[in-house]
Amino acid sequence: MLSPEALETWCNGIGVPPHSRALIDRIRASDPARRVGGGRSNVSGRYPSRKMGVTIQFESHRVELAGIYEMEHDAEVLEFYDQPIQIKLDYETAGGKRLGVLHTPDFFVIRRTAAGWEEWKTEEELLRLAERSPNRYRAAEGGQWHCPPGEACAQNFGFYYRVRSSREIDWVYQRNIQFLEDYVRSDSPVQPEAQEQVLAKVSANSGIRLSNLLRETADVVARDDIFGMVALGTLDVDLSAASLTEPDKVHVHLNLPDSNGSGPNVVPAGSVSGSGSPAPEAAGLLPQMGPEQVAEANRRLKLIRAYRAGEPLKENVSPRTVRHWLQRYRHAEALQGDGYLGLLPRFHNCGNRNSKLPEQTTELMLKIIETDYETLKQKRKFHAYGALIRACESEGTVAPSYKTFALAINRRFQSDVVFKRCGRRAAYQMEPPYLELQLATPRHGERPFHICHIDHTELDVEVLCSSTGRNLGRPWLTIFMDAFSRRLLALFLSFDPPSYRSCMMVLRECVRRHGRLPQILVVDGGIEFDSVYFETLLARYECTKEDPASGQATVRIRLRKALWNQHTTDLQFGGKYADHQKRAPSNYQR
Repeated sequence: MLSPEALETWCNGIGVPPHSRALIDRIRASDPARRVGGGRSNVSGRYPSRKMGVTIQFESHRVELAGIYEMEHDAEVLEFYDQPIQIKLDYETAGGKRLGVLHTPDFFVIRRTAAGWEEWKTEEELLRLAERSPNRYRAAEGGQWHCPPGEACAQNFGFYYRVRSSREIDWVYQRNIQFLEDYVRSDSPVQPEAQEQVLAKVSANSGIRLSNLLRETADVVARDDIFGMVALGTLDVDLSAASLTEPDKVHVHLNLPDSNGSGPNVVPAGSVSGSGSPAPEAAGLLPQMGPEQVAEANRRLKLIRAYRAGEPLKENVSPRTVRHWLQRYRHAEALQGDGYLGLLPRFHNCGNRNSKLPEQTTELMLKIIETDYETLKQKRKFHAYGALIRACESEGTVAPSYKTFALAINRRFQSDVVFKRCGRRAAYQMEPPYLELQLATPRHGERPFHICHIDHTELDVEVLCSSTGRNLGRPWLTIFMDAFSRRLLALFLSFDPPSYRSCMMVLRECVRRHGRLPQILVVDGGIEFDSVYFETLLARYECTKEDPASGQATVRIRLRKALWNQHTTDLQFGGKYADHQKRAPSNYQR
């Protein structure tokens, strides 16, 4: 954080007026205006910031946490504060009504040449908000989002107001800075002998692949020393080009300034060429393609670009299909010199597959499905079909068969159907599994101790005292699991229900066994994880705490408990609990 003298110099340097300086002092001296929560679909938590010296709240680990990582490692950012004091936004609703609302931005950021508020949201959420409140959120031609009332409020103080979208997040960069964070926070220096060996190797072969560098120096230099040099900036790597966990794609340079004072050239990230519109050669080679086929090729090209950039696919298309299109693109580019030709749909005469039902019948069928079948009353298909028959008779149109009606229901996205009929928690279990890991996919960590989980379960056994024969009840087991390797890093057994003591003891056992704590700790929202002692311990050792949404956490915890109960069926806790006394001696002495 800036000292009072440094802050005074900064204010004088950019000409901050007195009333704006007073607002900055209030923000810096105030606690966060609100305590964030994950809600239904987000993962909230706290990030231990070295730059700020405090933990920073985030309400979404896919948007706000990504913004925190950027600000934490951006040399242009001097300070940033989460949930600053409220500001008032004045704007008109879509209906013309004048509104004045108190708004708490996500962050107040002090940069080297400016200061202002920043609001982070997903691109999908911004699209919904712009449709509902067009005078509050608006997209410019270049895709940059704006908040006119926020910008007007910021201008009164000489600040800026920026709306940041998830579309701006560089997920490769996010992966790399998370990978390097342990080296940035480490107090262990790189050995001078190791540094000389690595610098000599890179100097002799500038742009060497990281995999070759690791292999050629394996006998004399530890990998941690090389990654430590990358984290400290001794070695220059384009963190946006490729992930460090894929060393074959990473090129390493010496971090020496060139004649212009800038760093060395970096390797650009790979991309798919093509402008999104057909080349003239394509139109000449395939004149039978009409506007529909060309539009389909443009759609496929956009999905390929999103897949290569690690962005989630907005349409209901599987990654396997996108990979098939990418293969066709590359094949056409190699053989014909234009990859766009491979994306044009192949011509097949499959006959007339359009629906034979009248348009009025189709509209009635969709209306009955949405208003009569997809409701919490959970009617059977046959009963909803009876309502459709009566509606068709009253409208004087042809009724479809029951088979057609059932097929129309089955073609709908089942997760949405279950959500409307059974609720959010039931629909969560219907969501498709993650069959592959993409840049924006919720991963289970990229290495051991990257992401770990803590959970409790009451064991299905009863313990008897070997001396008195007294029934001591069912013990509670606290599990500390590594998400990457699925290994149980530590266990803690106690007759006390879950509390902050159980959490602290299992962390202590992890340190005793492995000598370290994880980078990110995922908890389930229990009150024992909100203890000031537990959060102080995580902040002291710079562990990021993530708290998933309640519904998703409940399902995931139930599954983890079922797996653990299955795993422990062969353990004999009943008569041999003394073998485990060394893990929690205080609880067994009673």
